[in-house]
Amino acid sequence: MQQLKRKLQTVNISPERLHFYNLSAAEGPRWAEICSEFSKKIIALGPSPIWIALKRKQGAGTPGEPAAEIVEGQEQ
Repeated sequence: MQQLKRKLQTVNISPERLHFYNLSAAEGPRWAEICSEFSKKIIALGPSPIWIALKRKQGAGTPGEPAAEIVEGQEQ
């Protein structure tokens, strides 16, 4: 896990975007809790650098444009 997190850093992706959990099928409520917590964490981290780069490549953003502006332009 630590090696993978180091590799993520080499491509400018926060290691906080990666977590592994070991749960049994009987832990449905805990799974829902983990998903909610992790979703909040990812939202707080902002858009993925990969997503931003892809949007810029597609012409949805320009270099220097704040990520929030790219996200606001995203189709729902």
